[in-house]
Amino acid sequence: MTTEIIKIEGMMCGHCQANVEKSIGAVEGVSDVKVDLAAKQATVTFDPGVASLDAIKAAVTDAGYSVVA
Repeated sequence: MTTEIIKIEGMMCGHCQANVEKSIGAVEGVSDVKVDLAAKQATVTFDPGVASLDAIKAAVTDAGYSVVA
């Protein structure tokens, strides 16, 4: 398992936080996701043999938020 921290822009409320968690959690291979609204970041644990960081970032973008490099 790999754990990565992803910086996310555009989250403003608890609903945004829940939406990002749900979107990342739906990516196959993701085992855990915790979104910190105040820090504007997500801590994601995933199996790199199944999920890729690019797929996780794409899920954030598809949900309507921006990933900060």
